[in-house]
This record gives sequence, structure tokens and C-alpha cells, in this order.
Amino acid sequence: MDRTGWKAFLERWNEELFIAGAQPHTELGKPLTDGWLGHPPASQEQVAALEERLGCVLPPSLREFLLVSDGWQMFGCFGGELRGTGELGWLRDLDRMYAEAYDEFDEFADEAAILRRGLMLSHGADAGVLFLDPGDVDEAGEWAAYETYSWTAAGLERQGSFHELIRHLYAGFHALERPQCQTQREWDAKVEQARLAVLAGGVDGPMAVLEEARDYGIPARPVRRAPADPPLRPVVHARRAAAVRQRCGQGAAG
Repeated sequence: MDRTGWKAFLERWNEELFIAGAQPHTELGKPLTDGWLGHPPASQEQVAALEERLGCVLPPSLREFLLVSDGWQMFGCFGGELRGTGELGWLRDLDRMYAEAYDEFDEFADEAAILRRGLMLSHGADAGVLFLDPGDVDEAGEWAAYETYSWTAAGLERQGSFHELIRHLYAGFHALERPQCQTQREWDAKVEQARLAVLAGGVDGPMAVLEEARDYGIPARPVRRAPADPPLRPVVHARRAAAVRQRCGQGAAG
């Protein structure tokens, strides 16, 4: 997502967070702005300095996000805050306990490697951590993203990119908070359209919409389609069976 897309998305999420009762708050020592749960945009120089400090180029969706808001105060329902250019860093340097959480378990060698090389995104998450994996990069230069919490048995939960992680956190916010807002109304309309499409015989497209709606906590009304070929009444079966017996009997007698 580019800066234009991020700006529109964050303005909508900001409005919905306030509807849900959020208030500006940060533990990172940044100035707060009334009515805005983000921060001023990072400059190109700040992003370049971060990349020099890390020794790598940031994935595009994270880079573009920072150029719209240099961090974010409500990183999902459990993710604490999203760090900005001055706070992002390697997990092994910022939270050694999580970086080494799987080191003593041979069966979790892959997870241990992912954690040790992770770029830490979150600050103050609820007994957890959110991070990016520079060792898992797609053709667009996006890094895989993870969240993990000590109070779940889910382990490392993967998303394909920073953008996908944000969308996942956004859906989770809607599922838990259910703010009365435009997004909820749009999903209600999508679900009803998908339900009607299923009744008309559609399958893959509308069912995918209904599946995504569940991520937003929006239930679908039951879809009941009439059987394409309703079963015959018992008396019809009996007549057919009698006719078959008669024909077979006639054939044997001839």
C-alpha cells in the first residue's frame, strides 16, 4: 500500500478507534495530538537514517506507512504501540527474552531462527511481540510478519507482509470492539449480497466474502438452498419398484 492508501486507511481506523473509546496515549515519549492516534509523518531523512542503522532497506509497506505516520498508538487490540523510526530495532537487541524463547527446544529450530533475526515492531504488547522477518521476503520486497503471545498456544502466527499484518489487526479490532461505523455497515451489505449470491447458485466468490466477514466478527444469516432434486415420495418409489418387478416377471415368462 502506498502513502495515499495508508493515509485514507489510517484516517478511517483513527475515527473508528475513537468511536470504540480509545484515547491518545504513548509510552514512547512522543508528543500527542488531539483527535489523532498516530504521529507526524517521518521524513525521508529519518527513514534513510533508520535503514542505515539497521543495515538494510525496509519493506515497502512499512516504509510507506512511516512516511504517513511515524508509529501508531493502537497496534491492534493486544499489540501495544507500533514503533517509529526512532524506536524500531532488532528483536535480539530490544527483547532478548523473546528473541531466545525457542533456543532450548530442538523441535522449534525454525521458530528460533525467525525470532533471532526479527525486526521488532511492537512496544508494550500484551505479553507478546509483533515483528517482521527479513529472512522471508517475497518478490515485491515485503517481509513476512508475525505476532505471538505467551497466553495463547498458537505459536508464531504468520502474515505475508506488514500490510497484511495491519489488515489482520484491523479485522481483529472490529471483531472484538464492533464499533458502529461505516466499515461495519459496508460489511453488513457485502454479507447480504454474498448470501443472496449463494442462494442464486454462486459458490466460490460469495463464500470467500462470508469467510472474510467472519474475521471482522460479522455473522452471516443462514443460507438454506432447496435441494436441486428433491427426493421422491415413498409411494412413487413403491410404484416404480412394482413396475420393475412386473416387467422382469414378464420377461422371465416369455
